[in-house]
Amino acid sequence: MRAALDGSSPIFQQVKEAIEEEILRGKLAPEDQIPSNRKLVALWEVNPLTVMKGVQLLADEGILYKKRGEGMFVAPDAPERLRRRIGGGFVKDYVEPLVGLADALGIGLDGLCKQISAVWEELRND
Repeated sequence: MRAALDGSSPIFQQVKEAIEEEILRGKLAPEDQIPSNRKLVALWEVNPLTVMKGVQLLADEGILYKKRGEGMFVAPDAPERLRRRIGGGFVKDYVEPLVGLADALGIGLDGLCKQISAVWEELRND
């Protein structure tokens, strides 16, 4: 789980995104129990209501579900749902701005590809 949260967006949103990332990376598989709110509060040192709000958003979206008396679990179709939702805007939200900025900085396609490859390898080895 992401060790630290930052000020880039509301903390509850970062909690939600951190859990989504764990699901997309396969670190939380379908039917896995997510860490308890208490553990997430201790990990991120945030208000319990903030963690609850992020987790509840995922439950509202059907990414997580609650087993009474046991906790929250990853829904069986959560990875596919997240890939569809996030992947649908990937080019527009991430690739187009990246290519535009690279072009403005004078970074050619080959240079951009090399930089992406280097980052890709670094992240895959973590």
